[in-house]
Amino acid sequence: MNKILILLLSLISFSILSQTTYEINGFSKKYKGELTIENGFEDDVFKKGEISIYDINKNIITIKSEEFTFELTSDGNIETDIVELPYGKQSIIIYQDFNFDGKKDLAVMDGQFSCYHGPSFQVYLETGEGLKHSPEFTRLAQEYCGMFQIDYESETINAMTKSGCCWHQFSEFKVEENKPIPVKIIERSFSPDGLTEDYVEKNRKDDTLVETKYSYLAEEIDIIEVYSMNFENGKKMSVFRAFAFEDYLFYVFTDIDSKIELLFKDEFIYNKIENTLTFINKNVDYKVDSGGILVKTSKREVYLKAKDIGENVTLSSLSELKLKNLSTK
Repeated sequence: MNKILILLLSLISFSILSQTTYEINGFSKKYKGELTIENGFEDDVFKKGEISIYDINKNIITIKSEEFTFELTSDGNIETDIVELPYGKQSIIIYQDFNFDGKKDLAVMDGQFSCYHGPSFQVYLETGEGLKHSPEFTRLAQEYCGMFQIDYESETINAMTKSGCCWHQFSEFKVEENKPIPVKIIERSFSPDGLTEDYVEKNRKDDTLVETKYSYLAEEIDIIEVYSMNFENGKKMSVFRAFAFEDYLFYVFTDIDSKIELLFKDEFIYNKIENTLTFINKNVDYKVDSGGILVKTSKREVYLKAKDIGENVTLSSLSELKLKNLSTK
């Protein structure tokens, strides 16, 4: 029996001695931390272990994880309060004021559960009775890409998430009753053909998020402008080709902020004698001439007179183009 007891004590002692323990000090005058990494994980990128937070000598938080990440300072201490966004380095402990009440709060890494196997955190708000776990702030540090960003000047919190190269979501929050409330959400994606950047924007009005949609021509598209016009109200029309769609002609009409009001890419007709470009979109006739655009419906017609014409572009150059969606007569 004594031999078995001695063996068990030896195994326990060996297990304790084989662990690597770091004290985490300096991030707070009130709290300190202790990180223990299990034997065999010291040199791994993702380390298995346990982190504890102490108030004086009392253990108030303990988190176990299969995937801690951290870096050491030049003097061998664990770095804290590092938040490089959106995809940069984020430290194992972040001690900052998250809810703008003037008291520093605590975020403790619990693994790599945010988007694309990024760092995730459990968040605790400082109260009159000590740290209190916040499910709402924790959600922001779990369901988005890493830790959220704090803007103390505007008292807003920003979080971002994505899916692949072509969908991003940017969310802005205000804090009400110690909870982050979304006030603005912008989703950005690309059209299937990659021609436009498409946005869905939601802004809080009273207790409702009001949605608007708009698009821009994708910046990545290389455009060859064939003809263009500017208007007094700041709007612009452009007839163009794109290297990615070199056999096709496009027409785009944008507002003063370059948001697309009309993008057309179906059938065009160029009239050599009149020097006009015409097309039909949803039972509306459009005729582009050297001075503006005639827009005609079954009930009325409007002529949009151009303020000026783009430099080094001529409508007559259409007669020289052989494109799949352009007919000449």
